[in-house]
Amino acid sequence: MRLTNTLLRQHIGFFFKKHWLQQGKRVPNSTGAEEELAARGITVVDPSEVLKEQRPREDFNIPGMVPPPVALDETHPLWKAEPAYVYGDTNVLLEGVRQAQSLLNTAVYDDLPLKVEEKLEQTKITTQLDRSMQQAVLSALVFDTEQVKNAIVKVPDRPAYKLPRTYGISEGRRNQLILSKLVTHCERFAGRAVNANRKVVFNARFLVPLVKDSERVLLNLKAESMIISQDPLKPLDTSVYRPLDVELPNLFPLKETVSIPVQNIYDWKNEYPISRNYKLSHPHTILIHCSPSDVKNATELPVSRDQIEGRTMLKAFTVAAARARQLYGDDVKTLPNPITVQAVQTDSKTFHFSVYQLNTLDLGSSTERNMWFRKAPLDLYSECGYIVGKPTLADYNKDVLRHFAVFYSN
Repeated sequence: MRLTNTLLRQHIGFFFKKHWLQQGKRVPNSTGAEEELAARGITVVDPSEVLKEQRPREDFNIPGMVPPPVALDETHPLWKAEPAYVYGDTNVLLEGVRQAQSLLNTAVYDDLPLKVEEKLEQTKITTQLDRSMQQAVLSALVFDTEQVKNAIVKVPDRPAYKLPRTYGISEGRRNQLILSKLVTHCERFAGRAVNANRKVVFNARFLVPLVKDSERVLLNLKAESMIISQDPLKPLDTSVYRPLDVELPNLFPLKETVSIPVQNIYDWKNEYPISRNYKLSHPHTILIHCSPSDVKNATELPVSRDQIEGRTMLKAFTVAAARARQLYGDDVKTLPNPITVQAVQTDSKTFHFSVYQLNTLDLGSSTERNMWFRKAPLDLYSECGYIVGKPTLADYNKDVLRHFAVFYSN
């Protein structure tokens, strides 16, 4: 039925609204109560005068209630007047390894240390453990029951075209599962004598403030998993590798801090997540996730392999530097004993193994230099998933488990 004036005259909602407006305009009549109270000497106070009192606001903590967001301005508790370059988990260096070398005063070697290489040649994985690892890869990357929206896949030739979203195992869970399977098989390989001196911690946060060329740089990084041990890794002999003979790259006209975001909100302190009084407090191996959706360039260009390896070096340096300052003080420059940290970075398919040795925290030193040993990335498989409805693991590479086992038992 069409809404007309005739219909509205007979509509009950119309009469209700008119009645509400009419009642709202009524003026209350005086009841004589105020005059009676005044005659008895009782003062009558206007309620609005009483309600003007400003009482302090009380904050209540209600379980499950999300607190209001903190403003990112001068009122923030971590606001600093002097800005700093803050390198986080989602950042990568523009020049990759070359920039990390220059920033951290580090010599790079395109191979693992000699002792590790010798142990790799002597280590053999049994057939039973190898088959178990293949089943574990399928269990982690194919048979897991998580079903979430996967990352957006773009076609380089058609950047504006949106492919339909697929469901499956998220990148973070894939990385977590495959690393946990590798650690479990390494424990089986190493035996109880080694496992008693190892422990795995998750989501360890490290903070290392640096000052180089009068510029403040804060490394605020996380290791998704970290193996800690009772004894530190034995340092490598610098007289054998001679890091001072390796020439550092020249980035001119670029600065060493290029592509690192500048912030005024940061926590300028050193932080190592494990107490030095704990018997298993020494860093042994850090296991790092590197998902394409989490690591991005500021220029929105694709992240290169060199930039990913530079990210590994920075994380290994941060762990070693945080431990060095915990042991020797926040102002230490020349370390009494070098600190060595092993690093494994993966996106659940490609694994990158490296070893970092921190010899000095004087990043402008010309008499001492840090060392970083890296190996070419290894693919665990060429294809892993359902092919024509059948779970398939193609071109499984057993060298990944062998490298992992040597790192774990080192």
